[in-house]
Amino acid sequence: MKKLAALLLLNAWVCCGQTSSSITLSNGVHLRISASFGAAGLTTDMAAASGNSFYRIFRDRNGLAVFAYELAIERTSDEDLFQITVKPAGTEFAQQFPGADGGKPTPTIPETRQLPLLRSGERTSINLYQYLRTQDPVIDTIEVRLNESGGSVVTGAARPDGAIEFSGLQVSINRQPVTAPGPRGAVAGRYAMFYLPGRGGYFFSTDAPAGRAFSKVGTVDGNRLRFTLDNENFDCVADAPILVGSSRGSGSGEMWVYHDAAYRPRGNWTVGTVGADDAARAQKEFFAAASDSLRWWLP
Repeated sequence: MKKLAALLLLNAWVCCGQTSSSITLSNGVHLRISASFGAAGLTTDMAAASGNSFYRIFRDRNGLAVFAYELAIERTSDEDLFQITVKPAGTEFAQQFPGADGGKPTPTIPETRQLPLLRSGERTSINLYQYLRTQDPVIDTIEVRLNESGGSVVTGAARPDGAIEFSGLQVSINRQPVTAPGPRGAVAGRYAMFYLPGRGGYFFSTDAPAGRAFSKVGTVDGNRLRFTLDNENFDCVADAPILVGSSRGSGSGEMWVYHDAAYRPRGNWTVGTVGADDAARAQKEFFAAASDSLRWWLP
């Protein structure tokens, strides 16, 4: 069975034993993680772990987790270089996913290790064959790209039909502009979000995501998105139409919105530039992002 979900730069697919997932941020960072495992009958899942890391979960045909590890991505002071670290999925993973392997501890890697530094546009691979013990090679590949202009490039095939695009987004609340510093490059994907310092994360979908407390409170008209939450009126204006694709017709439609006031970016790959006290700076910068999965941000 082939399963295709629209995505920004690259599609997430389950086809011929290969899956991938990617995210793009308005500071120009593009991250893609893909798995290749032949005919092993596995699927992959991905979930937020910490501010700059994610759990990679491999499941069998019954949905049981047969292997998991934590993948951390950090920008170095060079900014064009990224440090990739692979960590065991330990106590925190077990607490977040109780019974993931039917009551047994989920197998993971034995120790933390750093992979070679990645320059923008390069990729690195992790051979998981020895851990999963399948009959076919199992390889995770990580690719990171940083757009030199500081804004995400969203062109051509990268604009999937039915996606949400935030390009140069400006946000006002109750007619008052939000004066939050941070990059406002273009992002587009199945789901989109933006972070407002002191207010948390706002997440957007063109339909009702299963198992999520989204509300149909937003309307889109061309390059303008309006929605009301907690008795506050939001007016978001972009440089380009927000609803992407020929199926959108006039570019008007409804938007489902979810607000997580507790959301805080902690990874330094969300900031506009790398510098001292990145964790504190990340929470003071506005940023937008788009992806094929809400699990990049929400547990």
